[in-house]
Amino acid sequence: MKLGNTSSAGYKTKGMEQKERRLAFILIAPAVLYLILVMGLPLLWAVYTSLTDKVIGAAEVNFIGLANYIDIIKDPVFQKALLNTFIFAFFAVLGKVVFGVIMSLTMNQPLRGRGVIRVAMILPWTIPTIVSVFAWQWIYSDVGGALNRILMVLHITDHQIGWLSTTNMAMFSVILVNVWRGTPFIAISVLAGLQNISPDLYEAASLDGANVIQRFLYVTLPSVKNVIILAAFVTTIWTLNDFEIVWLMTRGGPSHATELVSTYSYIQGFMNSDIARSIAASLILVPILVVLVHYVTKSSLSEE
Repeated sequence: MKLGNTSSAGYKTKGMEQKERRLAFILIAPAVLYLILVMGLPLLWAVYTSLTDKVIGAAEVNFIGLANYIDIIKDPVFQKALLNTFIFAFFAVLGKVVFGVIMSLTMNQPLRGRGVIRVAMILPWTIPTIVSVFAWQWIYSDVGGALNRILMVLHITDHQIGWLSTTNMAMFSVILVNVWRGTPFIAISVLAGLQNISPDLYEAASLDGANVIQRFLYVTLPSVKNVIILAAFVTTIWTLNDFEIVWLMTRGGPSHATELVSTYSYIQGFMNSDIARSIAASLILVPILVVLVHYVTKSSLSEE
């Protein structure tokens, strides 16, 4: 009787496991189907197209293998665009992390009107990109621009600076706009981590004689280190794909000084009608983005 009951319980357990598996497959199926249709198939089409000589408007398409990738890598303009992309991403992310941490520390202070201050600091992230670009174009303008006017009034310079029209200043100028716009994201992320730090840790550090800098280095920074790293990787992905700010402000100029992979790809696809070359240029950054996305996903799941 005991053996019969054990066998019956085993069958019931297996039956429940099979039902749970079926339910899991049913629940996961829509998400998997969505990923295949919306992401998988377009990606496969893009990879195949990059291996052809497809041009917008041409009826005949020939398979040419890696010819597009070889030509792009040999192109001096693309080489400069690739270098510019890494320079742009490195300094923009560095600036956003530094100023984001400073902003989060400010927003976490018990100041009067803290809610208004937080809204004001987060505002650049919420403003539409086109509005931000128009505002910064006025600030950078060679004629009547606010920035040049301020510098001349303060006697820092005695002439108009071509912030967007000279090769020496254009990259710095677009990086500054990207930092201004993206800093609130880092600030919000770090602020969430700061609010989870127990006040007892600061009190203990103060009793041990730690000053403000020491409390930041040995209490605050270790507590929010993982949040900062994760937010930095996320914003790196966004920055490597950035297009709107640079295109609207400089269109990759002057003399390709601000040319990025994204603007290079846009020019090839929509201005030169070479869709295959455009896709190939974009796909060159995919391995780097896949590594970053994998790290972000792995870190997010491990924290949960």
